[in-house]
Amino acid sequence: MSTQINNSNTPQRPFNRFKSLSYAKKTHLTYATPKRSYRNHNREAVETHTKIKSFLGALTGVAISTGLVAKNQKINLTKPLNLFKLKYGVKEMIAISGLGIVGGVIGGMIGSDKKKEKMNEGVFQFMNSTVPLLLVHPVTQAIDKSKYKNNLPLRVGAILVTLLAGMKGAAVLSNFINDPKDKVPDRKLTLMDSVANIDDAVGAFSVARIPVISQLEKVLPMIFVWCGYRAGKNN
Repeated sequence: MSTQINNSNTPQRPFNRFKSLSYAKKTHLTYATPKRSYRNHNREAVETHTKIKSFLGALTGVAISTGLVAKNQKINLTKPLNLFKLKYGVKEMIAISGLGIVGGVIGGMIGSDKKKEKMNEGVFQFMNSTVPLLLVHPVTQAIDKSKYKNNLPLRVGAILVTLLAGMKGAAVLSNFINDPKDKVPDRKLTLMDSVANIDDAVGAFSVARIPVISQLEKVLPMIFVWCGYRAGKNN
C-alpha cells in the first residue's frame, strides 16, 4: 500500500515564519502584534573623512557665531583667553548652537548619500539644544518674581524638571517635523544624547545665574561644537 504525501500539508517548523533580526534590519520589516510593534533602525559605520568634515563644519559655525557675539559684546578675541569673558543669554546660546549644528550638517553632507538623514539629525539636535532652554527661561523668571526667589534648592529642582520635560518635548517635536506621517521609526533619546545635553544644563544654570555652576558657561562653545559634530556625522 502506497501513501501519497501532500506537500501543502507538511508541518512547518515552529519558528520558520519568523525572520532573523539581521534580515529584518536589511529589509526594514515591521513585526506587529496586537499589543506591540517592533521597528528596527539600520546603523552604519561612519567614515573617518565624514567625521572630519562634520567636525570642521561645526567648528567653523561655532567660530563664526562666537565671533559675532564677541563683537556685539565688544570683546577682542585676538587674545584667546578673552573667549572666557563672553556672556551667554538665551539668544547667544541659540545662535551659537544653531550655527554649529548647521555647519556640522553641511560638512557631513559633503560627498554623502545620507543628506536627508543628516538634515533630520540636525533638526533633532537643534530642537534638543533650544527647546529646553526656551522652557527654562520663563520658569526662572517666574521664580524670580515670586517669594521663593532666594530658595536655591527650589530653583535648581525646577530647572532640572523643566530640562527633562524640554528634552522629551524636543524629541517629540523633531520627530513630528522630520516624519509627520510617522512612516519611519522615531529618533529616540539615547544616553549619548543625555551626555550631549550638558549644554542645556550649563546654559540653563547660566541663564538662571546659579552660583558656581553658571561659571561652566565658559566651555559652552566646545559643547556646541560637539553637538554640531554629532549632527553632521550621524546617519
